[in-house]
Amino acid sequence: MDIAMIGLGRMGANMAERLHRGGHRVIGVDPGEAARAAAA
Repeated sequence: MDIAMIGLGRMGANMAERLHRGGHRVIGVDPGEAARAAAA
């Protein structure tokens, strides 16, 4: 399943990581450069 995660701060990044580990394809969006870099 494809899931879009809007906001990759502390909570969003954790949720995205868990979903990815669960076998989902996660597309993350965040206006902050630091959050995007940390999630990559």
